[in-house]
Amino acid sequence: MGLIDYWHIARRRWLIIASVLLLCVLAAVGYAQSLPTTYVASSSMYVTMATGTSVNDSYQGGLAAQQRVRSYVDLANSATLAKRTIDDLGLKMSIDDLQGKITATSPPATTMINIAVTDSTPTRARDIANGVVAQFRRLIGELETIEVGAAPAARVEVIDRAELPTGPTGPQTTRLLALGVLAGLGLGCLVAFVRDRTDRRLRTSNELEAVLTVPILGILDAGRPGAEDETRRLRTRLLRNGDAAAIMLTSLTTTSESDVTMALAKSFADTGRHVVLVDADTSNAGRLQPYASDQSPGLARVLRGSAQVPESVTWWQQTGVSVLPLGDTDPQTSDLLASDRFSAVIAKLRTDFDHVIVQVAPITGAADAIALAGLFDQTLAVVQLGGTSTAQVRGALATFGDATLTGVVAHSVPSSRLQRLMGRP
Repeated sequence: MGLIDYWHIARRRWLIIASVLLLCVLAAVGYAQSLPTTYVASSSMYVTMATGTSVNDSYQGGLAAQQRVRSYVDLANSATLAKRTIDDLGLKMSIDDLQGKITATSPPATTMINIAVTDSTPTRARDIANGVVAQFRRLIGELETIEVGAAPAARVEVIDRAELPTGPTGPQTTRLLALGVLAGLGLGCLVAFVRDRTDRRLRTSNELEAVLTVPILGILDAGRPGAEDETRRLRTRLLRNGDAAAIMLTSLTTTSESDVTMALAKSFADTGRHVVLVDADTSNAGRLQPYASDQSPGLARVLRGSAQVPESVTWWQQTGVSVLPLGDTDPQTSDLLASDRFSAVIAKLRTDFDHVIVQVAPITGAADAIALAGLFDQTLAVVQLGGTSTAQVRGALATFGDATLTGVVAHSVPSSRLQRLMGRP
C-alpha cells in the first residue's frame, strides 16, 4: 500500500480516528484530574575535602570530593536519613513514604548535590527539604570524622536553602494531554486501518464488477450532480439491449432501492413515452404509495379480483408517470404475483403504456423476482454501494439462479451521521 491508499483510508474513516482521539484525550484529562497536586522544594549543597594549601593538594581534594559525592547521593535516599528526619520533624509517615518523596542528584564532574522533596503542600515540602538537608549534613559529618574531636575529612555546605514553592509541579496536565493526543492519533489510525481492511462491503463500482457475472449498466449517485445524466445513460443502454417495454427491478441487498425505480420511470417519461410504475414489492409494502392517489385500490386488490387495472392506476403529476401502488396486502399476495392474474395485469399494462416498470421484493427477501423474471423483457438488480458485502451479492446471485438478469445498477446514497460515525462510506 502506498501513501495515497492510507490517505483514502483516513478520509473514509476520519470519524473513527476523531472518536478514538477524543476518547484518549478525555482519558488523559480524567487521569490528570485524578492525580494529586504536588509541590517540589529543593536545596543545593557543595562538598569540599580537607586538603593542604598547595595547588596539587587542592586538585587532589577536588577529585576526592567528586568521588565522595557519588556515595553521598545514595546516602540521601537511605533509610537512616529518612528515619532521622522523621524523628527530628515529628512527621507522621513511614520511612518508605519519606524515601519516596526525596530525590537526590549531582551534576556530572561537580561536587554539587541537589536534594528535592515532593509533597502535597508547599510548606511541608520546604520544611521536609530543609530537615533532610540538616540531617544529611550531620550524617556526613559523623561518617567523615576519623577521630573523636577531629575535624571531618569532608564538609557539606548549604548553597541554597529550600524556599516555599511558588506553584505546583504536578500533575503535568500539558504533558499528559500531549501523550493523549499522540496515543489517540496512533490508536485511531490503527483502528481505522483494521476497520477498513476487515470491511467486506463493496464501496466502488470496480469492487462490485469483480463480483458480478453480469455487466454494470448504471452507477447512480442519489442527490449528487450528474445523477440525472447517468439515469439517461442507463435508459439508453436498456433501449440498446433490445425491447424495453417491460422492465423489472429487484435488489441484491436486503432492502429495495425505490429511488432507482422512480428515477428510471421518470427518465422514460421525459422522452414523451407513456410510463406506468408498478409497486409489486411485498417486502416493503406501499413504498410507492406516497406518490399515488389515496383513492387507488392498489395492485393487491386487483390480484384478488376486487378491483380493475384502469381504476387502480393513478397519475403522478410531478413526473408525468402513472403509478399502480401495491395497496393493502395479505398473506396470499406473493402467491397471486406468481399466478396468471399478475401476468394478465402486465399484459394489460403493456397494451396501455409504452413502458411498464415494476419493482419487486429483494431477491434475498422473497421469491417474487425469480418467479416473475420471465414476464419481462429485461431484469435489473440494484446494489447499494457502501452498504452491501461481497457475500451478500454472491448469495443473492446464487439465489437468483438461472433466471435472466440483464445487468446491475450500482446505487450510492449520502451517508447519515450515524453511518459516518461507524466508519461507513
